[in-house]
Parts: sequence; C-alpha cells; structure tokens
Amino acid sequence: MKRKLLALFAVMAVFTAVSLTGCGQKLAPETETEKKTEAVTETEAVTETEKHTETEKPTEKPTEKPTEKETETEEAPRELTPDEEKADVTEYAESATYYAADDVNIRTEPDTSAENIISSFYQGDEVTVTGETPGWYIVSLGDGEGETSTGYVRKDGLSRTAVEPKSDEERAQAGGDAGTSGPTAADEEYGVALFAESFSIQTASDANVRSAPTQDGDVLTTVPADAYLSAQGETGEWYKVEYEGTVGYIHKNLVH
Repeated sequence: MKRKLLALFAVMAVFTAVSLTGCGQKLAPETETEKKTEAVTETEAVTETEKHTETEKPTEKPTEKPTEKETETEEAPRELTPDEEKADVTEYAESATYYAADDVNIRTEPDTSAENIISSFYQGDEVTVTGETPGWYIVSLGDGEGETSTGYVRKDGLSRTAVEPKSDEERAQAGGDAGTSGPTAADEEYGVALFAESFSIQTASDANVRSAPTQDGDVLTTVPADAYLSAQGETGEWYKVEYEGTVGYIHKNLVH
C-alpha cells in the first residue's frame, strides 16, 4: 500500500511540475508583447507631440524690402508759371554784370515759349542784370539809341565769371544744332544777331524774302500771307528767316 501511495505522489509531482512549466512558457511571450505594445504607444505619442509642436510653430515672414516708390520721399521741383515767377521778383539795389554762358535767348516773359524770344546774347557777351525771379534773371537791353528795355534770361544761361566767346566754327555748329543756318556774310556785314533757338513767325501779307536786310537786297522768294517762317536772327527792323529751304531776310512789319 505504501508503495502505491509513493508512486501516486511521484506521478502527481511530475504532473504538477509539467503544468507549471507550461504556464511559464505561455506567460513569458504575453509579457513581452505587452511591453512592446506599451513602447510603441509611447513612441507614437512622442511622435504625435513633436509633429503637433512643429506644425503649430509660427513661421516668420520674410523682411520685405521697400520699393523705390516707398523710399522716394523727394519730388522733383515744380516749374513755376510766368505769373508765379513775376510774383516773386527781387530788384537789385545796383545792377550786376554777368556773362552769357552760351548763346542764349532773351525773352519778354519768364517762360520758354518760342514766341517770347526778342533777341539773344552770344556766349561771352556781358549782360547787365537788374533783378531776378526764382528761375530767371531780369536783364537790361539797349536799342542803340539810348532807350532801354528789360527781358528775361534763364539763370542757367548766365555766368558770374567771364566766359570765352565761341569761335566762328563753334558758332556755326551751335547754330546748326539749334535749327538755324549759322552766320553768313550778310550777317557779318549788317550785324545780324542769331537767336540761340529759332522760332516760328507768320506773315501778315505777301512778303519778299531778300538776300540782305535792306530794301536793296535781291528778292529770293515771295511768301504768301499767313505762311509760317522760321525766325533765326534779327537786326534792326529785319528778321533773318528760313522758308522752304530758302534763307534770307524779311521786314518785321510784314509779320505778326
């Protein structure tokens, strides 16, 4: 009987050991899986947090450079009207001597309209200045008979220091550039002053264009009334003119 009991206990002990061993083998893999699952969950949580943080990080706007219009604060000075120029006149207590910086026109009004040209100064000529406006000098003019008048010359056309006159070649070239024909023998003989710029004049009636500024000059062509000519210079009562390629002289009482 004792032997049977001992044998039974031995069998039971073996069975119990085998059962415990099997349970240990089943539990171990489950424990590892749970650990891995937890690790993955933590990793995903960290990743999601990092992504969220990067997404919400405010982006900085690039610094915009100001355009030229934004940086431009100064405007070009506005050119004054003749009335505005004449409303701001400074009369000199004593006249001053200036010099023509180039061949420059003398005008009846302080503006650059062609019809305002009354005469010109040659480069280097002495000019008597009696006053000024913001953009113009007021100059004194003599008619050779003791009478004086005034005119306007742009300030950039006069110099405070003496200026060397132009040579004949330089003057001829300057005349061509300004739209005039340059000096001729008749100009020299009769003292014709060439304008720095030519301008348009209109005949009041049929008029003769002559070879010299005198009634004895040969008639080069006849211009009909209301025709336009290019006035290039003057002497006394005559204009030097150009009409359809012909250069000559016309009496001032025949034009407007």
